[in-house]
Amino acid sequence: MLELKQTQKLQAILTPQLQQAIKLLQMSQLELIEAIEQELKENPILEIAEEKTPEDESKETVLESETEEALEKEDLEEFLERFSPSDDFGEREEREAINYENIVRKTSDLRDYLRWQAGLSDFNTHERLIAEWIIENINDNGYLAYTLEEISKASGYEMNELEAVLKKIQRFDPPGVGARDLKECILIQYEIKQDELKREPDPVFLDIVKNYFHMLYENNLKTVAKKSGHPMEKIKEVFEEIKTFDPKPGRNFTDEQAPFVVPDVYVVKTDDGFDVFLNEEDIPELQLNRYYMGLNFDKKINDETKKYIKNKIKQAEWFIKSLKQRQRTLYLVAKSIVEHQLPFFEKGIKFLRPLNLKDIAAELNIHESTVSRVTTNKYMSTPHGIYEMKFFFPSGINKDRGEMLSTNVVMDLIKELIEKEDKQNPLTDDEIVAILKKDRGLNIARRTVAKYRDMLNIPSSRMRKID
Repeated sequence: MLELKQTQKLQAILTPQLQQAIKLLQMSQLELIEAIEQELKENPILEIAEEKTPEDESKETVLESETEEALEKEDLEEFLERFSPSDDFGEREEREAINYENIVRKTSDLRDYLRWQAGLSDFNTHERLIAEWIIENINDNGYLAYTLEEISKASGYEMNELEAVLKKIQRFDPPGVGARDLKECILIQYEIKQDELKREPDPVFLDIVKNYFHMLYENNLKTVAKKSGHPMEKIKEVFEEIKTFDPKPGRNFTDEQAPFVVPDVYVVKTDDGFDVFLNEEDIPELQLNRYYMGLNFDKKINDETKKYIKNKIKQAEWFIKSLKQRQRTLYLVAKSIVEHQLPFFEKGIKFLRPLNLKDIAAELNIHESTVSRVTTNKYMSTPHGIYEMKFFFPSGINKDRGEMLSTNVVMDLIKELIEKEDKQNPLTDDEIVAILKKDRGLNIARRTVAKYRDMLNIPSSRMRKID
């Protein structure tokens, strides 16, 4: 039997305006510029506010005076007052233009480009720290300037850890980066090329380069043919292919090269600490077109046209409001990140603290999802390079006193305990948990210890035991 029933229920509905505000919030710098350009095309009420000369202002005053006589003056003035440019961050024309080229370290060099790729890779926090050590020791030509033994002594990381991370960095762009010598540089570029072409490496090419490269370098092809047993035609073919690779993959990265990522936020070190600036260089200041707004109050305009104009005015109002709110939220979140991660900005990546989205949200009295959206696809230029804003939210371990300890520090503690253990009676994961609880006040699960131990490439207690 069919019947009609009336029910009541609560349901959250996102209006088109709210959906637009959320989209603007999570857009990157480039996406935001495209969205503004698209909105300007679609909405005639919206226009770019141009800097006015005294003559323009005089003409505009006369025009407004003539218009106001024919329109409903009070309503229009109230409207204009409500939607005049906001002074949340100060009027742009009154602020001195910031020359970022003078106050921000160049961010388009090879090492910053490698750091950016490392930030987007699948490195865990421990590997990211190792990568920072390796990248810092890559010279301008793209080669590793020091041996892994020297880097190991300086950093305290094991050789096998450094080797594993270096192999991943050697797959970064530009091809050949991170090589220890010219031969390795050529082999890396060749392997990457074969992967891109989806071809198996030529065993003859690998044999010649690995075993007779010094002879090729001296252009001694006959000796290579004689010693390798490969025909001269094949030797020449390999020699010609080698010449297609770049012997100095890092040399194309100069200060004049355009950066691959446009930072949304700049953090600049000053005498008083660190200042935060939004990158608003390509973001135009928007305003409502006074002519169309005047038509909305003109009694000669028919109702259908007025309805269209009124709808477009509302859209323009909301777009400007959402844009300003996006910039304000981004600025406040960025500033809060700098305050929470001050040791990082002062000393470098090893001093990065555990931080949650919830911490920022509580401080700014906004929702956690808002912090998540405003840090998505956003990049921050710092004195140590360009980083995705999500990078500043590493996980941590809780201590009994309610403090948070970075996972990097916890891993170092585990490593230190194992190094000092009795090799004939090595510590089990449960014993490590108990020691960390007793001596350091760390609440950590056994499976977490096992996970960190694996990340450090440390075998189980049974495997470490020496009879």
